[in-house]
Amino acid sequence: MMSSRLPEAPFAHHRRLWPLVAGAVGAVALLIVLIFAFLDPLGGSGREPPVRYVEGVVGANSKVNPLFVYQNEVDRDIAALVFSGLTRLSVDGTPEPALAESWDVSSDGKTYTFHLRPGVSWHTGIEFTADDVVFTYDMLGDPLLQGDPDQAQLWQSIDCAAGDAQTVTCELPEPFAPFLSFATTGILPKHILEAVTAPNMLDDPFNFAPVGTGPYRLTRMDAVHALLVANEDYYLGVPGIEEIEIRFFPTVSSAAAGIVGAEIDGLLVDLTIDPQDFLTLEDVEGAESYPFSRSAYTSLYLNNHETPLNDHFVREAIAHAVDAEAIIAELLGGRGLSADTPIAPGTWAHADVNAPQLEVELARNLLDAGGWELPPGETVRRRNNVELRFSLLTDQDPLRGAIADAIAEYLLEVGIEAVVVREPSSSLVTDFLIPREYQAAVFGWDPGADPDPYPAWHSSQAIGDGRNLAAYTSDEADAIMEAARQTTALEARRDLYVQFQELFVQDIPSVPLYYPVYTYFVSSRVDGIEPGVLFTPASRFANVHEWTASLMPDLGG
Repeated sequence: MMSSRLPEAPFAHHRRLWPLVAGAVGAVALLIVLIFAFLDPLGGSGREPPVRYVEGVVGANSKVNPLFVYQNEVDRDIAALVFSGLTRLSVDGTPEPALAESWDVSSDGKTYTFHLRPGVSWHTGIEFTADDVVFTYDMLGDPLLQGDPDQAQLWQSIDCAAGDAQTVTCELPEPFAPFLSFATTGILPKHILEAVTAPNMLDDPFNFAPVGTGPYRLTRMDAVHALLVANEDYYLGVPGIEEIEIRFFPTVSSAAAGIVGAEIDGLLVDLTIDPQDFLTLEDVEGAESYPFSRSAYTSLYLNNHETPLNDHFVREAIAHAVDAEAIIAELLGGRGLSADTPIAPGTWAHADVNAPQLEVELARNLLDAGGWELPPGETVRRRNNVELRFSLLTDQDPLRGAIADAIAEYLLEVGIEAVVVREPSSSLVTDFLIPREYQAAVFGWDPGADPDPYPAWHSSQAIGDGRNLAAYTSDEADAIMEAARQTTALEARRDLYVQFQELFVQDIPSVPLYYPVYTYFVSSRVDGIEPGVLFTPASRFANVHEWTASLMPDLGG
C-alpha cells in the first residue's frame, strides 16, 4: 500500500536557498490546511470507505475458468461473480436473459438464435460481441479440451456461428429443450484467449487472472483469498456492494469460527457441518440464516432387474415402510425436504403428486398380497422358501451409512432384511452402480441446472455406462421424457413432467429420500439475498448484484 504521508524536504545547505525553502514550507502548510478544511480526513465529510462483504469458503482456488469449474466449488463460486452466460437461472430454474437479451427457437427445435445485449463490455473495457460466444462454444466442443466429460458430447454436437456482432445462431443435431440451461456457461474473452489452444487452456495463466463480463472484477487472488470489486458497467446494474472478498478456509469449523469472531460476514454450510458448529452459528448475534434447498437428492436406489426388487409389491412396500421424515429430522437435523419425485421442490417443473407415504401396516398388507409370508416366530418373510433379503450398498460417508442403517431397521419392522454393505465411493460407482451389479443402494444424484430426468430414468440409459442406475424401463415414461426434451414451450414441457412424476410414484422404480437444505449464514447488515433452489452452491450469488449492505468495518484482507 502506498503511503499517504508527504515526502520530507531535504535539508538546505545553502543560505541563499532559504527563502525558497521557507516559501515551500508555507505552501505545504497552506495545502495541509486546505486538505483538512475541505476533505476532513479525520472524520466527517470525507469519502467513506467502500462497502465490503467478506465470505468464507472451504477449500482454495485452482482454475477460475467456466470450462473447468466443475472440478472445484471454490472456482465455481468466484466464476459466478466474474463471468456471465447467455442465459441465467431464476430462483426456480427458469432460464432468463443474461448476455443474450432474447432468443428465438425454430419450429423444429433445432436452431437457437440469440440476440445479444448491446453495450456490454469485458472487464478490460473491450466490447463483448458474438465472436466471444462462438469462440467459447467452439472451445467447449473441441475434443482436445479437458473439460466436463458429462457435457463434452453435447457441445461437440453443436455448431454455432455469428450472424453479426450481436447475433449468434446455434444448430443442434436434434431438438434439446435443456439447451437454454446449458447456455448459462460463462462466456470467455476471445481478445485475450484467441491464441490459446484447447489442450493448453487447462494450464493457461488466464485461469488465475480471469476476465469476464459479470458483476464483479477480480483484482487479486492468492492462496489466502480472492478480492473483487464491483463492475460499474455491469449490464444488469451497478452492484450495491462495492467490494467482495472470498476468503479461503481449510475446514468448515475454521470458517464457522470466522463467523463467530466477526472476521467474515457470510458462510454457506451443507449437511457435513458438525452439529455443534451449526448450533453455534445459529446463536451468533447479528447473523441471519437463509435456507437454500438443493436440486440434487439422495435416493434409495432399487435395482428393478434384480430379485426381489423386480417385484412391484416389494418396491411399494419399501416406499411405505421407510420413514423419510424421521431420517430428515433425526439424521439431518431437519435440514432436508422430503423427495417425493426426482424433480426438486421449488423448481418450475416440480409437481405435487400422490406419492407413497409412511404406512407400516399398508406395507405389511402389500407384502402379504405379493405372497411374502411371515412364518410364526420369525422376523424375515418368505415366498417359495426364499427369504425376503437383499444387500443394501452405500459408500463410507458417515451420513449415508447412518441412513442405510436406519432404512434397514425400518424394513425389518415389516419383515424385509436389508444387509448394509459399505464400499469405497469409487468402487461403489464403478463396480456396482453403473454395471447395475447390486440390489439396493443409498446414493445421490445431481440433475444439474435442468430438471430433465432422461439421463437418470430413460430406459436407453439402463445399459452400458448409462446412469439409469435403477434399470427402470417403461415405454410410457420413455415417451414422456423424449417429448419433454423436444418441447421448447415451458408450460407444455412442465405438463409433460407432471405426467412423468405421476407415473414415477405409481411405478416406484426407486424411493427418493430427501433434497438437502443448505444454510447460508450472513451478516444482518446485508440485504437482498433471495433464497431458492441451489443448482450448484454458487447459485446463491444469482442476484448478488442486487445485494446491499450498510457500511461495514474493514475485516482485514
